[in-house]
Amino acid sequence: MGLSLYAGLDKSIYILFIVRIINRFGDFVQILLVLILTGKLGMNAHEAGIFISITLIATMGGQLISGVVADKMARKYVLVFCQLMVSFWYLMCALFIGKENASLIPFFILVGSPFRGATGPITNAMVADFTNESERGRSFSLLYLGTNIGVALGPMAAAFLYGYSLVLLFAGSSILLLISTILLIVKLPLIPSHVFRSSDDKIPEGFIHLLIKNKLLIIFLLFSSLYSFIYMQNSFALPIQFTKLFNSTLGAKRFGILMSINAITVLATTPLITRITSSNRHLINMVIAMVFFVLGYGLYAVYQNYTIFLIATFVWTIGEILMATNSNVFLNAFAPLRYRTRFNALSHTAGSLGRALGPTIGGFILVSHSFSLLWGIMASICIIIGFGYLLMDRYLER
Repeated sequence: MGLSLYAGLDKSIYILFIVRIINRFGDFVQILLVLILTGKLGMNAHEAGIFISITLIATMGGQLISGVVADKMARKYVLVFCQLMVSFWYLMCALFIGKENASLIPFFILVGSPFRGATGPITNAMVADFTNESERGRSFSLLYLGTNIGVALGPMAAAFLYGYSLVLLFAGSSILLLISTILLIVKLPLIPSHVFRSSDDKIPEGFIHLLIKNKLLIIFLLFSSLYSFIYMQNSFALPIQFTKLFNSTLGAKRFGILMSINAITVLATTPLITRITSSNRHLINMVIAMVFFVLGYGLYAVYQNYTIFLIATFVWTIGEILMATNSNVFLNAFAPLRYRTRFNALSHTAGSLGRALGPTIGGFILVSHSFSLLWGIMASICIIIGFGYLLMDRYLER
């Protein structure tokens, strides 16, 4: 059962899977960006917050621009170029550590941010390019698994390098990106750009007109932003709550264990969940995902017991898996071939917007209200999203 689920996919999907593991494992700079800015580069918390907000805006810009460019050129070339640019700017950071012009390092990180943001939509579009509709769910599931393998291992290496040598941290990210880029160049086949505009994809409308006409997709993007907003509370509100419940040291330790439960659940159950739910329509799986989030966040809202927190985390992680393995498939089913990257870019940008608003609105709620109310609000939003997905499914089945 297990990994046999992923047998028989296009060889290109396995290449993208390996690339995803390498990139996520080597994402040392982003993993520890706040600590690098405040602990090594002399920024205070306020300055670091502003800088991260600016990089997020730059990332969203890169996502949108890449959507247009990668729909007009061969996506492989665009992805290779973007990864090389991120690798180059991280290498520049490594070379400037300890030098007189070390103050330029934040600028280098900022310049690399749009290119880093561009890689996500392009990769998702390429997964759709290399698969047919029946394989797409398994393919996105495999890449999601690759993401979490990298995320499970990357922070440990990043923490070691941060304490040992900042030069090696930046250089390590740069070298790993270069390795994955070489793998893309050598092993990934090229789909020429003219294929995206082939005769079997006769769509007279321009992208904007097509988007405006597709009200269902606009609603889907809105829900994507809302989902990212509620999911962001796991890394914003939850650690703050643990600090208040268990004190700073114990709270940090217990939050780390909680996130390990999340990672282990993803790695252990993603193939099984994908297999069990593969016969369902994608929107129905996303409705089920929201049910799991409502249950998990509902437990957060009602109980303050650490054991219950662990159980609740396992519960909502099932919802995370269902969302990750179905939402991209649904989106790409609606994305015409020649606009595929642009639709994926919009989805990533909507998610980035939700993540950007998460800490601001979550913090506003916590200024005068309890964590129980915050989690109750998040659970209520999940109910709204789930009901919306159900209505969308009913509309499509008419």
